[in-house]
Amino acid sequence: MTKVAEERGDFQLVPLPEDGIDVVVILCGCPRACGNKAEVRARAGKSLLTAGESINGRHVPEAHLPSAVAEELIKILHS
Repeated sequence: MTKVAEERGDFQLVPLPEDGIDVVVILCGCPRACGNKAEVRARAGKSLLTAGESINGRHVPEAHLPSAVAEELIKILHS
């Protein structure tokens, strides 16, 4: 995420308690998606969920997760 933010320069990473968040990125290490809670998603207009080897419920091989997350974030930012 940091690399994408630095390369693009059109968004910044902020802590969840900040106001005015456009996209919340929920990173869960396991497929259970324990961090995917309504109160977390409610902090922003859009959300991106990574849980285990999936992004928003779509399976992504582990080796491709970083680039797939970056691609999905860019899509969200452009929508």
